[in-house]
Amino acid sequence: MNLKSLLLGSAGAVVALSSVQAADAIVAAEPEPMEYVRVCDTFGAGYFYIPGSETCLKIGGYVRAGGEGRSDFDIDGVELQDGGYRTRTRAQLELQAKTDTELGTLTSLITLRGENHDDDDFSLNETYIELGGLRVGYFYNYFDIGLDGETFLSDEGPIAGAGYIGGDTLNNSIRYTFANEAFQAYLQADAFNSEAGWKTDADDSDDELGINGLIGGTFGGVSANLFAAYEFDHEETVIASTITARLGPGTLGIMGVYSTGASRYWDFSEWSIGAEYAIAVNEKFSIAPGVQYWDNILYDADGNYDGGSAWRVGVTADYEITEGLDLKATVNYTDVDLDDLGDGDRWDGFLRLQRSF
Repeated sequence: MNLKSLLLGSAGAVVALSSVQAADAIVAAEPEPMEYVRVCDTFGAGYFYIPGSETCLKIGGYVRAGGEGRSDFDIDGVELQDGGYRTRTRAQLELQAKTDTELGTLTSLITLRGENHDDDDFSLNETYIELGGLRVGYFYNYFDIGLDGETFLSDEGPIAGAGYIGGDTLNNSIRYTFANEAFQAYLQADAFNSEAGWKTDADDSDDELGINGLIGGTFGGVSANLFAAYEFDHEETVIASTITARLGPGTLGIMGVYSTGASRYWDFSEWSIGAEYAIAVNEKFSIAPGVQYWDNILYDADGNYDGGSAWRVGVTADYEITEGLDLKATVNYTDVDLDDLGDGDRWDGFLRLQRSF
């Protein structure tokens, strides 16, 4: 074998070996295309599609921190509540999911809230399932809507349970709503034993049920509604209404309440009337002075009103520091007249910072 033959044979062997190795080589599969989060604009800003589904999810909430103060409250020298101050921090997380179905929009809302002065755990706040106009779950009734200012939202102190808050505003309920661009109406049934556990035949203390409804509409710059509720255990009725209208540089709001007796819906006065004027000073700053009066605030064990009155005046200011960060402050004065039992007054207010997202 000469040198030329040896070289040609070696070259052929290398080519053959390379062909065998190439046939056995492992070819890496191409990666699956990544599914990016898609924006969902069907239900407004802030929604995105849950990957792999047609459900739109929105995550929101707020963090709030601030302080509150109040003066002493006494009736003719008899001290009922000490004055003082406290600091509070609250966090709220909201998860809202929406899907278009053949029966209408399917919605679920989960709201978790925690406050440092209450406990260290998050508790369930407004949470429900909604399909079209039907809503079932844990949600607020009309008496927690309120006007813009904080003058109507006091749930502590000498007018506990008063203002635009009723006695029991958040319950397990079922509601059906009919609404269009200018009109809405709903009918709702409430179970007031949301935290009371089992209701059995052996427990005949009360019925713990109520029914309420609302009709309302918006016509031009005026919005009005009429609310009525009946509570079966106390067998009492309450009627309320709110009217708001654009007037000059602000919005005027007027509310009124009448009840036949104390109930879980409303338990502070036979009747009440209030008003506020929310003024937008500029794009960032608004101010809302308000006043409210209650008549017949005393009632007996049967829920029958029997004298006494109270009035409250205050002002709330809101300032947008930057997008998503707001400062709110309020100061209020309350005067209570309990007829022969005496009278008293109090100052209260708060300053709080809130980051919403």
